[in-house]
Amino acid sequence: MNLVTIRVLITIMATFTAITFIALSYIFPEHSVFILTIEVILLPTLYIIGNYFAESLIEKEYVKIIDYISDKSEQLNERYNNERFINISLKKRGEISKETW
Repeated sequence: MNLVTIRVLITIMATFTAITFIALSYIFPEHSVFILTIEVILLPTLYIIGNYFAESLIEKEYVKIIDYISDKSEQLNERYNNERFINISLKKRGEISKETW
């Protein structure tokens, strides 16, 4: 699941929960304080759990991106070192002039 899907599902679940608890408070008016108290506890819990999953998804993507950038950086550094070594060895043999280098 991507980040937007998780955020949409969190919002849908929270909305459905709020509507359900409001309907229950109208159906059972003598218990409305208890029902709405449960709702007040449940809604932040839904958001916290949903945001935890969203953050873990972001963290996984971040780790993948950092690993990719590190690998490419190492490849570029190796390529630079190889070309530098070639240039130094050609210069020592006199195949390239100092002005070209």
